[in-house]
Amino acid sequence: MKKIVQVAMAGVRIAAVVFLIYCIVFGLIGGEEKFASGYGIARAGLGAVIIGIGFGIPSVVYETKLKMRLKVLIHMGIGCTVMIGASFLCDWLPTQKGMLATLAVVAIQVVSAFVIWTIVFIPMMIQAKKMNQKIKEKQQDE
Repeated sequence: MKKIVQVAMAGVRIAAVVFLIYCIVFGLIGGEEKFASGYGIARAGLGAVIIGIGFGIPSVVYETKLKMRLKVLIHMGIGCTVMIGASFLCDWLPTQKGMLATLAVVAIQVVSAFVIWTIVFIPMMIQAKKMNQKIKEKQQDE
């Protein structure tokens, strides 16, 4: 249970940073207009937390012996499904503009999720390789 809470909180931290950047960018684009306030920003913040949990908890799959492709499919499949669901609930998808516009936004979200995953994952892989190399060196020295 402790591990689940840890990975959920890690996901929420990443989602909070992405949400903050999103708010800054769209706030600056909006100029003098209010980007969001009150209930709208609270709902959007809750959506970000849900997305963070949706990506965080499934990340425990990386601690299994499954093949890496399957791990990524499980983690990102669950995370993206939660993200799209939260996007519908928070009215982040332009459903009133039609299916094509909605699918375009979903595609942008999924691509963004994979970019963020790559940014987080690559340093972890580099660290794991360094650790494995040190273990091999230590075993050779003995």
